[in-house]
Amino acid sequence: MPWYYAQNNQRLGPVSDSEFARLAREKIIREETLVWKHGMPDWKTYAEVESILPPPEIRPSGTVEPSADDIRPAASLENVNVSAILGERLHYAGFWIRVAAKLIDWVILWGVAQGLTRLLGLGALNPFDILEMSPEAMQPLFQRIMLLAFLDSATRLGFYWFFLKKFAATPGKMIFGLQVVSTRGGSLGNGQIVGRYFSEVLAKYFTLCIGYVVAGFDPEKRAMHDHFCDTRVVYKRK
Repeated sequence: MPWYYAQNNQRLGPVSDSEFARLAREKIIREETLVWKHGMPDWKTYAEVESILPPPEIRPSGTVEPSADDIRPAASLENVNVSAILGERLHYAGFWIRVAAKLIDWVILWGVAQGLTRLLGLGALNPFDILEMSPEAMQPLFQRIMLLAFLDSATRLGFYWFFLKKFAATPGKMIFGLQVVSTRGGSLGNGQIVGRYFSEVLAKYFTLCIGYVVAGFDPEKRAMHDHFCDTRVVYKRK
């Protein structure tokens, strides 16, 4: 029986049982993805139906799957109240547990930054020694400092992109059972991950961390970068 699933607030499908299973294996359909098939009264998350799914059906060669015109969903995403469904399923992470998760990530990244600093020979640098340097000696020093700044920024961006793309959570969030999802509960795209990273930089440095404090007063616990990129930090469903 064909399956339909929601992605970026759009209904996709129909797909066969075997194709549906492949999409789930490849994490295109995630635990929080809304799915529907004929006979279900409403859309449900994949996590809710995963345990009752039958083995993928192997169809004889030449068998044609029913088309979208043969079986239509009882309610398309345009008619179903997706926000109400997700509101019952998403458990938003509070301010302080997000702070704890962020501190763990910062410790990890601080350790990486210290390694890069020593690798570039800047670990024992004394700021007062710079004042005694000649202009000729300062030039290669500043080149190494600029290289360190570039490598540090690239490492941080790569860190967030890899973990959010692969696990939907950074190490700190994984420790506390949290994950970052889109407004509909789906996984983040590459642009959304990169945009969230730079939005967080703005929240940290240009608002003196006030952008983080916003999460403590928002009903969905969204920080400033969550507002900008339409993301949520939630507890991962078991």
